Amino acid sequence: MKENAETGERPMTIDLHLHTTVSDGLHSPMEILDMAVQAGLTTLSITDHESIEGCLEIAGAADKKGIRVIPGVELLVTYAGNEIHLLGYGMDLTDGSFLQRLAELRQARNIVAEQTVRNLQKLGIPLAWEDVVSIAHPRGAISKGHIIHALHLGGLLTHPAQEFIRLYLSRDGLAHVEYNSNSFDQGVETIKSAGGVPIVAHPGLIQSQSLLSELLLRPDVGLEVFYGYYGPNRERWIENYRRIAQEKNLVMTGGTDYHGPFAPFKPGSVPIPDWVVPNLDRAIMMAKQSR
Repeated sequence: MKENAETGERPMTIDLHLHTTVSDGLHSPMEILDMAVQAGLTTLSITDHESIEGCLEIAGAADKKGIRVIPGVELLVTYAGNEIHLLGYGMDLTDGSFLQRLAELRQARNIVAEQTVRNLQKLGIPLAWEDVVSIAHPRGAISKGHIIHALHLGGLLTHPAQEFIRLYLSRDGLAHVEYNSNSFDQGVETIKSAGGVPIVAHPGLIQSQSLLSELLLRPDVGLEVFYGYYGPNRERWIENYRRIAQEKNLVMTGGTDYHGPFAPFKPGSVPIPDWVVPNLDRAIMMAKQSR
């Protein structure tokens, strides 16, 4: 990759935000690892929703291929009535309390997903819950993404996906079910208690941007700055969040948030400065020392 002429930064071949079939991605963990090899990645993190199974599955094979895997997870949390996504890095993947909490959160998300499907049925959309379950990981959290995918496979998607989400699944949607099982502060504590570093994910997707400054008041919470946003505002958003992170001296991370072939950014395609990983490493070391 070319060096940035203005800053002298050379992006590394890293991607710290990847999803697999363990949550709502369309590639298995081993397929993601193969894609990482093809992309020339040296460091990656699988950040499946409420699960670390993907990280564990590829650990040995990644080491043999010379690729470092930073343990990762993504949690759905809520703050002031808004859904926020919270990434965690460097957790102890053998921590029993952490694993138990993830299992509880997966179950809570699945209950919300099933209630959402029932609401769609009441609205005349004949989606069977069994069809949603059949495309999800047997031990994973079922999300809106699974519901949309099942609707698509069944020919039941009455609008383009984003419009359908807005009409039916968003906070004001007709089939929306409130998720209250994991507040932002609870999510932060879950990650920190397992020796991890909590990071606010893709801040540009937070519906109410005024909340971000409140979220970042929590000690040791970082920000995902380098992200594959869609549309013409991508570079402006990245620079804005980078400025915020620099002003607050926050840990910065980045990644593609890759879920599958439809994604515009493939693994490793979002430029991330080479200082991101060592800075994250230092934060993880400090997090483990403060447990």
